[in-house]
Amino acid sequence: MKPLIDINDLATLLKLRKGTLYNLVYLRRIPFVKVGRALRFNPADVDQIVRIVRPSDQAAKGRRS
Repeated sequence: MKPLIDINDLATLLKLRKGTLYNLVYLRRIPFVKVGRALRFNPADVDQIVRIVRPSDQAAKGRRS
């Protein structure tokens, strides 16, 4: 089992602001685990979500141009 990462590490990994990640957690758009009051993320689970979302983001960018 791979170790869980915190929000700072995930923000660095995805190149997103922590506020954006907190919003995604609030909307339950990304998988997370609560450990006490702390949020933790399984990198493999987040990677699956990113793989699903990114192709549609690329298509949307192509339509705007």
